[in-house]
Amino acid sequence: MILWLISCWSTPQPTGVSADPFHSAPPRIVNLAAECSEDEGEWVFDVITEHWTGGGWVWMGTSTDNVEGHRLRSIGAAADGSTDALRVTLDIEPDWRDAARNKSTRFLCTERPQMSFLVTAYDPTGKAVADCRTWGADPTLWLTVEAAHDCETEWELPTDTGQIADTGESTDTAR
Repeated sequence: MILWLISCWSTPQPTGVSADPFHSAPPRIVNLAAECSEDEGEWVFDVITEHWTGGGWVWMGTSTDNVEGHRLRSIGAAADGSTDALRVTLDIEPDWRDAARNKSTRFLCTERPQMSFLVTAYDPTGKAVADCRTWGADPTLWLTVEAAHDCETEWELPTDTGQIADTGESTDTAR
């Protein structure tokens, strides 16, 4: 009988504890770096967000018929859920037919001025885009690419030095 009473006894919840302390807001892109190194023969995309993500995607291309999408994976989520760091490193393939999703790309560093880019960050479930940035030769390109997210958050870039960093300030070009 005593065991039955003890098993029915509920422990009171501590006061002031949030039911979901890690995801009080959706992820937001606060910093981004896109670097292409001819010496290393690779593109590296790094994205930093506020709050945990469910990963993301980077899209790159020169036209609707010439685009690639690659998965951004978490490489450093804060234990408290406050930030996440996403990255993909892509080897540059001399023969475009050898390019493989999430591993390599057909785009050379010299093509950068003609290219457009899109970065997305997913909510922690990985089911919905929570934030995005687009930039490059034609930031609206992604509105015409069926597989890509329709992103209208255009990124104001400083002079291209080969390293791009977003301070979180963006221009919403919603029509």
